[in-house]
Amino acid sequence: MIDDFQQGDLAQVESAVRNFTDAEVAVAEAQRRLEFAKQGVIEQVAHLSGNAVAVHDPALVGVLRHLYWQQRGISSKALADAAGLTINEMLAVIGPSPSGIPCSVCSTPLLRTSRSWTPGRYGPPVCPECEAQKREASSRQRRVKELRARFIGSAPVDASVGDWRAAATLVLAFPPLSQKVEPGSEADHKEGVWLGWENARKIRDQLVGAALSDDDQFQVPAAHAQLLIDTAFRMAGWDTARTRDLLDPITTESAHGLLTRLNVTLKAVVDAATQRVRSVYPDTYEPGEDDIQSLWGERPTWWAYLRHNP
Repeated sequence: MIDDFQQGDLAQVESAVRNFTDAEVAVAEAQRRLEFAKQGVIEQVAHLSGNAVAVHDPALVGVLRHLYWQQRGISSKALADAAGLTINEMLAVIGPSPSGIPCSVCSTPLLRTSRSWTPGRYGPPVCPECEAQKREASSRQRRVKELRARFIGSAPVDASVGDWRAAATLVLAFPPLSQKVEPGSEADHKEGVWLGWENARKIRDQLVGAALSDDDQFQVPAAHAQLLIDTAFRMAGWDTARTRDLLDPITTESAHGLLTRLNVTLKAVVDAATQRVRSVYPDTYEPGEDDIQSLWGERPTWWAYLRHNP
């Protein structure tokens, strides 16, 4: 009884294996037929291309268009090679294909520009015209934001020469090399170490060139002032004794007291400029060519203000 049961099982297994083997043979044969058929199509395209007067021959274009858009199993590169074209040249010749999907903004039917085209990869699907308008609006908003940042960053901050000299002295007394920070390093980009040091050096040079006494008033643009004060605050906390030695020839005020006072003055100037800037550059402002060129005329430090105040 047991032997009969085992023999029946083995017969079923053997039948299943034969079916599987037959299916494998059929698949392999179908694959050979498919590859042979593909090669036949490619050869016919090459023959048609060879007899065509130009790549814009209607018969050749019609065949390429049908095969590219409707027969995805045939390689696009093989099609283009058979026609003596690059893929981009072939796409230019056959043109786009209707996708059946409307633009989410203006409802214009969208066109497929390649087999890999997918609608709305980065959001709702839009047509090229609406996408261009969206990019232009985004670009305009960015430029208005940059113009506002320059306006605020250029606002003059009034303080005594002695205050500015004290802040610059703190920064320049601790060169970036002593902090083991290399120009262009990740720490430099993150904290603006070298940028802050160079900013302090330029302000110190301007103070020297102005040949004013410590009690005289001197104006520093808000973006420069912010960078100087931020950097000086970091330096002042490293070595209290060293900081006091540096400031003694300039002021009896503590470093943090002086820098806090400068920061209050800076904040008042920035707040006032921020309230005014939207009347100068409203949301609807259209930057002209002169505005755009002025943003790139030189590498201004108001970019640092924009970086810290996105």
